[in-house]
Amino acid sequence: MGFKNLLMSHNKVYKETASYYHMKNPQMNERYYDNYMDYKIMPSLHVFKEDMAYLSQEQKDYPDDYAMVFFPEQMPIPTDLQEYLEKEGFEFSKHIIFTNDLANLNLKKADLETIRIEELSSETLTDYLQLKYQQNLEFGQDYAEQMLAFNKENLPEKGSKIYIASDGDKLIGDVTAWDYGDYVEIDDFSVLEDYRGRGIGSALQSSASQGYQKVILISEEENRAMYEHQGYEEVSYYWTVLKSSRP
Repeated sequence: MGFKNLLMSHNKVYKETASYYHMKNPQMNERYYDNYMDYKIMPSLHVFKEDMAYLSQEQKDYPDDYAMVFFPEQMPIPTDLQEYLEKEGFEFSKHIIFTNDLANLNLKKADLETIRIEELSSETLTDYLQLKYQQNLEFGQDYAEQMLAFNKENLPEKGSKIYIASDGDKLIGDVTAWDYGDYVEIDDFSVLEDYRGRGIGSALQSSASQGYQKVILISEEENRAMYEHQGYEEVSYYWTVLKSSRP
């Protein structure tokens, strides 16, 4: 199993063919990462067009017109397909997979003073839901409302734990830890801007990683320097593309 497939193994598949997995969740129709096509093998341009027609039909009742596609791990997009995607207005994102043994990571121990790190509990859930709601407003009111309803019903999701950082009564950071056997994935990682650079992020990662041999995460290029400084090493990558009518 490749790294990408490992990190997708918690996802629920709506339809599987010889060439792709289709993820679909009409109840979360505002969320791209619940509704996408994940290719097992690189499609030809002709096959891609056919698949996008199928995806469009499957999502015809969604409030927004969009298509999100994951391409196979460690495979460049063929020139003709790339040119077509660019012409059609798809946005490209390269997702880099970083990992290392927990013992090799430089998750510095800092004096957190008044900052408290703990696992999410029923007592802190309301503040956490409000933090995520405010973060999700960046993607629109409808999206934020849909995610709030989902989070109230489902958090923490099966196979995951959530850790939070608080300054007194103020929640200032969080991370979700996904269990993959020897690996723990660091996901949905955030620290409020005013609190960055104080070791809080490292403390969150350290708490989330306890008991695991290896730590793994997915990041974009802009965060490479931070994660490499912490001791993470690039082991793989994959491309996604997105075309959406949403502003």
